[in-house]
Amino acid sequence: MELVDVLQGSFSLIFVIISLIIGLTIFSKFFEHKNRLFVLVGLSWIGICIPWVPDSTSFIMNLFVQRFLHVGWYFIIGNVFLPIALLTWLIAYTDMIKKKAQKKVVLITVILSILFEIMFFALFLIDLDLIGVINPSRPFTVDFGIFITVYLLLIILVMVVTGVIFAQKSVKSGDREVRVKGKLLRAAFITFAIAAILDSLLGTIFEDPTDPLLAVMVVVVRILLIFSALEFYGGFLLPRWMKEIFIRNE
Repeated sequence: MELVDVLQGSFSLIFVIISLIIGLTIFSKFFEHKNRLFVLVGLSWIGICIPWVPDSTSFIMNLFVQRFLHVGWYFIIGNVFLPIALLTWLIAYTDMIKKKAQKKVVLITVILSILFEIMFFALFLIDLDLIGVINPSRPFTVDFGIFITVYLLLIILVMVVTGVIFAQKSVKSGDREVRVKGKLLRAAFITFAIAAILDSLLGTIFEDPTDPLLAVMVVVVRILLIFSALEFYGGFLLPRWMKEIFIRNE
């Protein structure tokens, strides 16, 4: 592996671990508050970090058995759970903001999700290259086809727009703590969107895996992803240490 692959694999693993901890922590609050919102939001964050699980898995496999995750599993793990993440988030969003529109939103999302899964597995069985191609010089980098690319951009767009709309309502609150949560949540969605888009473009921008700037950008993107996870955590739970930092400066 090149240095950039080590950095990409290790930082992806860090992001996934942090996201799993945060998602499960939010999920666990259901048992305290008996509110399904915590379940939905926790699952949503775990779901949107799934695309980085194949990188993490391949990195661990290469460290211990000198093998990489098979391309088929790479695509399945990284993509088939995204519709579930989108669905859980939109249920959470409509619980919070658009309760009257929930049935319509859920129905449309379920239909589109089923169509996505059918199309994905059809392409999977016909030719894996129609889904994407793993860069031969960079084992953790995939050049996705137009179908997956458009779907990923759609998910990012929907989650960012709905997330920012919800956050803006909190930002306008008269409660300082709620305002801080809103600002953190808004930052989380925007930071995640920037990082996810940059991550998808790195393989196109930098064709040479030995380019030192590529290694720097890989680290920057993963750090942005980690920040987005922490911001998301603060936006929903605002632990005491965050409260002391941000409310003091509010």
